[in-house]
Amino acid sequence: MSVPWLFGGLFLLLNGLRDTFPVLLAALLHECGHGLACLFLGVPIRFFRPTAAGAVIGYDPSALSYPREAWIALSGPLVNLAGVLVCFPGECGRLRALFGISSLALAVFNLLPIRHLDGGVLLASFLLPRLGVGRGEIFCEKISRIFTFLLWICAVSVQMRCGGNLSLLLISVYLLTKIAGE
Repeated sequence: MSVPWLFGGLFLLLNGLRDTFPVLLAALLHECGHGLACLFLGVPIRFFRPTAAGAVIGYDPSALSYPREAWIALSGPLVNLAGVLVCFPGECGRLRALFGISSLALAVFNLLPIRHLDGGVLLASFLLPRLGVGRGEIFCEKISRIFTFLLWICAVSVQMRCGGNLSLLLISVYLLTKIAGE
């Protein structure tokens, strides 16, 4: 069983089916944004696999220029921000508000400059052509480790002050272990 399925199952267990649906919809639309950008840019999609955390889209980034890769990375958070705008023009119900909040949180979270997130891809797309691949990768790795550690500190702080949902803490630990293993 993969980590996204474990996170999805834990989220469902802690929050119930009704509250899980808007969050999963926000995650699925996020990935659809990446897929649409691939189609628009003529990038072949290798696979589109639904997961408990939304979906995963596979494509070959080595065939892309840095600007095209940046557009694909940015498209997911932009779709989430569009979801926020759709949800909050006026009064909205609880599920619609949860979808809007989830979309905003997903956009902000994914724009963090952490490897394996869209913000990490954006950072690499910006720095590698300017610093060269070697220096750029080192710089991206250091920034990624710093922001992952700061995310973990934030998650621990939120958990200590508020308790309740462990999602941010678990995601930060997952990212820390993934980055430490590289």
